[in-house]
Amino acid sequence: MAYQALYRQWRPADFSSMVSQEAVVSTLRNQITTGRIAHAYLFCGSRGTGKTSTAKIMARAINCDSPVNGDPCGQCESCRRLAAEESMDVMEIDAASNNGVDEIRDLRETVKYPPQHGKFKVYIIDEVHMLSASAFNALLKTLEEPPAHVVFILATTEPQKLPATILSRCQRFDFGRIPAHQIAGRLRQAVEGANATATDNALHMIARAAEGGMRDALSILDMCLGYQNDVDEALVRNVLGTSDKSFLFRFVDALEMEDASSVLGMIDELMRKGREPMVFAKDVSQHLRALLMAKTCPDELPALLDITQEDAGEYVYQSENMTVTRLMKMLEFFMSTETELRWASSPRIVLENTALKCCLRTVEADTAALNDRIAQLEKQLAELTEKLRNGVIAAAPAKKEKAAPAAAPKKEEPPKPKVLTPTGRSTDEIWKEAMNVLKKTDPATHSFLTQGRYLGCDGTLYRWEAAAGMDFFAMALNKEDKRKAVCNALTEAAGVESKFEAVTAGAPKSDESSEEAFVSGLEATFGKANVLIQDDAK
Repeated sequence: MAYQALYRQWRPADFSSMVSQEAVVSTLRNQITTGRIAHAYLFCGSRGTGKTSTAKIMARAINCDSPVNGDPCGQCESCRRLAAEESMDVMEIDAASNNGVDEIRDLRETVKYPPQHGKFKVYIIDEVHMLSASAFNALLKTLEEPPAHVVFILATTEPQKLPATILSRCQRFDFGRIPAHQIAGRLRQAVEGANATATDNALHMIARAAEGGMRDALSILDMCLGYQNDVDEALVRNVLGTSDKSFLFRFVDALEMEDASSVLGMIDELMRKGREPMVFAKDVSQHLRALLMAKTCPDELPALLDITQEDAGEYVYQSENMTVTRLMKMLEFFMSTETELRWASSPRIVLENTALKCCLRTVEADTAALNDRIAQLEKQLAELTEKLRNGVIAAAPAKKEKAAPAAAPKKEEPPKPKVLTPTGRSTDEIWKEAMNVLKKTDPATHSFLTQGRYLGCDGTLYRWEAAAGMDFFAMALNKEDKRKAVCNALTEAAGVESKFEAVTAGAPKSDESSEEAFVSGLEATFGKANVLIQDDAK
């Protein structure tokens, strides 16, 4: 006898064999037991959830001579004929290939004839949403008032495409996706029935890949068993073309550390192994979704993702280094990439471009991106402060240079008196007030200023210093827009026009800045109108 696919071998023969769909099964059983059989049913749901199987079971049950708790007995003549597909009392019609008005007119002619052996003549119309508008109109009257011996069972994955006139004439039953653990249980039965072995992790991986469809899960298992009788995680990954969990963790770690070189290297490794970019993009999207859920609801993660507590701990640990905003942004990038890859002539380039967007974090103008960058800077600052407090970071040893003559000890100078501004307050007080103003009006500039220290004021020139190696902040603050923001805040606090300069620790002060400070001091003392600057003629 020819080999029969697993999903056909394990198709349920009665309601007791159905996996999930308890509400639908309970209602149909009660209708069969009480004899309250409707003239038209509509079964809706995604693929592989049991719509057609339920329709076939119901067709046998309502024609059975002695049903047992709503299930067909399997022993009477009607059950045997229907099981052997020798009866004309149940007609299966594929609406995808018979969607014209002529086919529906032929159906209207055949419904007049009574059943040959059973009590009802059942018409199962699969993918009914594929019928044309004229075919729906031709079916409408027959569906509304069929002969007493006729039952229609319509099955579809897209009920929203059906006309309202059809929906109103049917009893609708919605089939939900089957939970992964129930799919894994049925797969275990199929493996044992095939005299093979499989690990629990491999079966759960197949169940998650099926996305709630039993037929897809059995088809994947069939492919695995066609390769070898011992099914493990590595075999399932090879059949599905997906990446292992450790690779995804390493890939997202590289994105988080903004290591573009490692990211591109791992993508090259995938391509050399023959992996599909679209499958990998989908895997990364699912991993980022898991991290986002770990960030927002870590306690419910095992139940939400149907994973073990240990796996949930790994997701939670990795999510601690990332903000919710950045995870959402990366997830948006990879989800949009799945759509782009369908039409891309060079899928690898699209995947690499998306990875670099996540890695390099291109400058965004929206508030969410700005808050994300500020949060990252604050976190880095907090970690650095904690290390300094614990004495983890020590001062870097200075490079050995030629011995210089010891300098004479300097005499301690008396503390300089506080410089007062025209408002009667010290420059230190002016600086604090300006910082408070910036914190409200320009939080980005205020965040940059927290990465260094205030040096002091020469006249009306206020100086700020960035730590060694942090010259990026000094360069940013010296740009026109941020310098102007700081100057405006200082001017508002001091009551006189003020200037600002950002320097880096160890960098020599420019002569130009010193001259500006000197001139500013003269203008503050004698008044701007009384100071005239004239170059010496040589």
